[in-house]
Amino acid sequence: MASDDRHAPYAQLGAQHGLSAAHRLVAADVPRGARVLDVGCATGYLAAELTTTRDATVTGVEADAAAAAQAREHVTELIVGDVDAPATLDGLPAATFDVVVFADVLEHLSDPARALRATRRLTAPGGRVVVSLPNIAHWTGRRALLRGRFPKEDHGLFDRTHRHFFTRATARTLLHDAGWKVLEEHAAPAPVPLSARVPALAALAAPAARWRPELFALQIVLVGT
Repeated sequence: MASDDRHAPYAQLGAQHGLSAAHRLVAADVPRGARVLDVGCATGYLAAELTTTRDATVTGVEADAAAAAQAREHVTELIVGDVDAPATLDGLPAATFDVVVFADVLEHLSDPARALRATRRLTAPGGRVVVSLPNIAHWTGRRALLRGRFPKEDHGLFDRTHRHFFTRATARTLLHDAGWKVLEEHAAPAPVPLSARVPALAALAAPAARWRPELFALQIVLVGT
């Protein structure tokens, strides 16, 4: 799995500017000064990070009008619309963006591969897509299945709004099928077994995610071109 020094400060557990570990890894994969299309930007929390720490110019896309209203202060341009509808991005000119970001978005769409293909024309030469996807094969997901459960929850691996579920392998396949070549992969860590009882085990979260991402990465972050 690819990694380099720029990800070191992002690979730790804990809050940094209110972002998840996966979103911090996504931010690290955005070059400074990049023109970014943040698909499913929600309230603009990731856009705020990108503009502040990466000096990025961000265009946001958000289907929820209330969330979009909050995102406006963090983006240069905002498109209110559902990326599942092909017409939502039709007005954007080709080769406009250096980076297209799908941060915890594709699993909510009816056709994630179509959305990934639709944004290819929007990337400038040498541009990239950065994707984060929850890993349903994380050990907590496997534990639930071993107990005969497939819960519906308000957030996390079993979020009730998820339409698709991905493993490390199927996340890579998704990008490949949409015409993107995977250049880098990063594992977002989460607590390892028994860490709630043995606090010292918390230090193993990031190394375990890098060692066996299929089992210990809560989310997979992929960079494609």
